[in-house]
Amino acid sequence: MPTQKPMIKLIRNEVYWRDRAEEALAISADIRDPECKRIMQELAATYERLARLTADFKSAAGTPALFEMRSGGSN
Repeated sequence: MPTQKPMIKLIRNEVYWRDRAEEALAISADIRDPECKRIMQELAATYERLARLTADFKSAAGTPALFEMRSGGSN
């Protein structure tokens, strides 16, 4: 039986992305170059956005409306 690749589990885990965001912000605090600092802060914001999207996706995946759409239910 084939096993899932570890990355699949990480993508679906909002805690993973929030941890990466916190780590990127912590690193940015020590960066002196303004451009590098900005880039690291943008990276942190992107990780946070991935966390929100992951949580939203999980929430939406469990809604009855989505189930009805998949099963061909009437509107």
